[in-house]
Amino acid sequence: MTGIANTKRTGEQCVSVTLPELLQLENSARQLSLTALRFGRSQGGQNLSRFLGRGMEFAESRLYQSGDDIRNIDWRVTARTGKAHTKLFTVEKEREVLLCLDMRTPMHFATQGSFKSVQASLLSGYISWNTFQAGNRLGGMIFDDTSHVEFRPKLGKRGLLPLLQALAEKTTITKRPKSNTNSTTMTHAISGLTQVANPGSLIFVISDFRNLTQQAEDQLIQIARHCDLCLCFLFDPLEEMLPKNGFFPVTDGNAELQLNTFDKQNLLNYQNQFALRKDKVKALSSHRHIHFIECSTQEDCFEVLKQHFYK
Repeated sequence: MTGIANTKRTGEQCVSVTLPELLQLENSARQLSLTALRFGRSQGGQNLSRFLGRGMEFAESRLYQSGDDIRNIDWRVTARTGKAHTKLFTVEKEREVLLCLDMRTPMHFATQGSFKSVQASLLSGYISWNTFQAGNRLGGMIFDDTSHVEFRPKLGKRGLLPLLQALAEKTTITKRPKSNTNSTTMTHAISGLTQVANPGSLIFVISDFRNLTQQAEDQLIQIARHCDLCLCFLFDPLEEMLPKNGFFPVTDGNAELQLNTFDKQNLLNYQNQFALRKDKVKALSSHRHIHFIECSTQEDCFEVLKQHFYK
């Protein structure tokens, strides 16, 4: 099943998302499960993995049984009794899910499909609805070139609707400030996450990760020590592979420029910069509890999420 919001998006639908569209994601979101992740070969060679020890509460220890995950062995009880014991957990009644969404100027861009900002809003919409349906608290922050707005985690529609409204508003802004190339707002936003994220939270950072600073990287690793962290990397196909020998018009919705790809060195430098940026983000997933998801401007956001989160 294809997500309804991604079906044949044309015209204005490629550059903005409306609140009614985000409300329509409800039924599709029911097919997702944020408690499970599927990994590809690039992430440790595992085909299937689940969040372990996060969003769970310790219940009791019992004698070890064949097939128990050795990572759940209760070493303290094992040492005291001389017999191997396994920790048992119960699912927390409520879990906190936080979104950190990038709406800086470079996100309002695409040569094919929908703007990265639109894809980010759709991904956030599916995640938000699934969080609401699971009875978990939803919160987060949206940042742009000059500032960020926070949404304190709340249950039910008090957490859902304000966030969906903000997603729609952020994609329909027509005048945007000059891009803040020193990454101040992104670093501040991620720093803010370290202040509001409670242990055991599930956090999604959705961005193209331009100008990711070492400080921001360190903060993400720090967050993952106590939370599950998903890095959703958004990109346009033109960023990954520029066509050769041509002049190509690109726009961010306001201004338009011509890309010259006749210069082979410029072409190579451009593609290397993208590869380094992507690899930098992907490398963070080597840390425990950090997961990498990529989504192009051409892809169906629902199908992308379904590859990683399923029931």
